[in-house]
Amino acid sequence: MKKLLYLLCLLLATFMIFTACNNGDESGDPSDNPEKTKYTITWVDENGNTISSAQVEEGSVPNYSYTKSDTDEWDYTFIGWSASADGEVLIEIPEATQNSTYYAKITAVKRKYTVTFNTLGGSSVASQTVEYGSKAAIPDPPAYEGYRFVGWSSSQNEVIEVDFERAITGNTEYFAVWNKILDIKSLLASLLNGYNLNPYAYIPEAMRLDYSKNLVAPEDIVTDYSDFVNVSDITYGFGEQWYMVLNNIDQSMLFFNALTVVETISSTSITAFNNYFDQNPADTAHYTFENGIYNIAIKFDGEVLYYVVDYTANIPTIGNVTAQIAMAMIAETGEKSVRIQLGDANALAYTVRENAYEFAIKYLGARRAMFSIARDDNGDISGKIYEYLTVSSVDVASSAEFYITNSYASIVGNKADGLVGFSNTICELYNTNTGKMLGYEVNETAEKLGVTVNFDTLWFNLKNVSGLNSIKYVAATQNNAAKLYVNGLSEEWKSKTVGGFSLASFSRRFDIEFRTQYVTSYDSTTQEYTVHMIQVPMLFVQEDYYDSLNDDVKSTNNVNAHVTVIDEDVEQLMTSYAELVPIFTENKEAFNVDVILAYIGTKITL
Repeated sequence: MKKLLYLLCLLLATFMIFTACNNGDESGDPSDNPEKTKYTITWVDENGNTISSAQVEEGSVPNYSYTKSDTDEWDYTFIGWSASADGEVLIEIPEATQNSTYYAKITAVKRKYTVTFNTLGGSSVASQTVEYGSKAAIPDPPAYEGYRFVGWSSSQNEVIEVDFERAITGNTEYFAVWNKILDIKSLLASLLNGYNLNPYAYIPEAMRLDYSKNLVAPEDIVTDYSDFVNVSDITYGFGEQWYMVLNNIDQSMLFFNALTVVETISSTSITAFNNYFDQNPADTAHYTFENGIYNIAIKFDGEVLYYVVDYTANIPTIGNVTAQIAMAMIAETGEKSVRIQLGDANALAYTVRENAYEFAIKYLGARRAMFSIARDDNGDISGKIYEYLTVSSVDVASSAEFYITNSYASIVGNKADGLVGFSNTICELYNTNTGKMLGYEVNETAEKLGVTVNFDTLWFNLKNVSGLNSIKYVAATQNNAAKLYVNGLSEEWKSKTVGGFSLASFSRRFDIEFRTQYVTSYDSTTQEYTVHMIQVPMLFVQEDYYDSLNDDVKSTNNVNAHVTVIDEDVEQLMTSYAELVPIFTENKEAFNVDVILAYIGTKITL
């Protein structure tokens, strides 16, 4: 019986396992558990452009995050999605049941910007809120005690007039432009009473061409050295560097003398303008009137006061020409400038500052020059001149710098009309109290057998060399070289070379040469000064051989020769040369013809 029960249990277990296996096969049939349907959802921006497209399962809720970036002109806000391009915004996106397209809905608000008005100390002006692309309104002008409102500028550092027709595209700040309220009557009086300039006011009396103690009679000027001439009879004057300075000042005086016209009409001009001003206080910008042959214009632009005179007159040495005198003064600083035109070829412009002035001149179509001079707190004078002379259609450039103290006048320059092709530098030294030349030093260049060497030579008038009492010069002929004799001797004057084996071996230690100088005579009958360009004998010695000069002259000419200029003055000459020549060399190209002509400018039209 037990065995039978065992078999029955075994059969039952087998049946149950078979049934379970069959049930498992039925649960794995795909047809009994199909996949969910998927739909394509498309997202489109406000302009109809597809942003994204993706498939989602049926019954799920599609979702897409969208943001539109703001611009300078617009602020954008995303408010939701719509089922059509022109549909309403959906409260929520429905479950996916089909392929669908959703359209972004955007609100656009034009941006607004602030326009601020900075009055720079004046009364406040309310700021404005302006939509992008719109124009700011012109505000009522602010007030500022002691100042006149000129307008608005888009820059605080420079005046750039605001265009209120320009569209606003961002936050903007405008700045008030002010002019100080000035007493124009007083300004005009100041200009007309302080325009004149006497360039010689900066030049010591003894350093002028007309210094009475240095005037000479024309008949006393030695020009012929073909027979012995006593050194004591030789007239010496200014060297070429200082004469270039004085010559330009002297020619400028022709223009400065024309300013007497203003003296003639200044009182009338002030009265006429004041009467006009009293009757037209709101219109002070421009006033014109006539006074005899003179046409006068006065203008004030808030910063600069102008006074211009046009007329026709007969000018000495120039003739009958149209002329213009144009004066200007900067109201705030009091700096004055004047431009004088005499005909087409002659003009001068100058600027006057406290203890300084400068002028540029063009004269007779041949001379163009720039000149400046200043006085420091110690009373010392310094100046510069740049000159261009047209000679045979070629511009010849010369320049000089000068320094004047109570004791000395030092002039450094490169002018040497008497030396063809000279391109080096000369430093002249004068006694300020007597106007007498103490000597000059030259940077010399010598060439011998293809060898070029630079050396420094000291030059002295023969009057400043003891032992040389008379001089005779026989000019060169076709067959004979020039010859020089001293002290009535029949034996020819000889020089001495440096010798040795240096580059300067063939250069002269000392010698006598003729150099250009200028002296002035005065005709009391005509009351005219005449400047004479003369050739005078000078002794030169190389600086390195200055101490052995007497021995060298004695050994070659059997003549004693001592420089009588005191050691202190010779030392000053060497010092001035050493200190000033490098400065001059660096500065001498500072101005050219174009710069000078630009400074002079053209006739003024108001």
